[in-house]
Amino acid sequence: MSEKKRNFITTKLMHAHRSGNNNNQITKRKNLEPFRITDGVMKIGKYKGKKLSQIPREYLQWMIKEMDLSPSRISAIKDILK
Repeated sequence: MSEKKRNFITTKLMHAHRSGNNNNQITKRKNLEPFRITDGVMKIGKYKGKKLSQIPREYLQWMIKEMDLSPSRISAIKDILK
């Protein structure tokens, strides 16, 4: 396969992923750990690099409700929400 053809295919796959097409081919990560339990700093997302205590309560509540978090992460968030 030529380099040009390979780049074209890669670009098409990237666009499909970003647009939400072909979601059945994208594997879902389980137990995503969005923050370090040791210091409570976010590793991903909108608040990457921020401590849990600096993140809006609504976002923390959303994380508990919508994300597949481990029990220790849920407990850490609930401690912040008290």
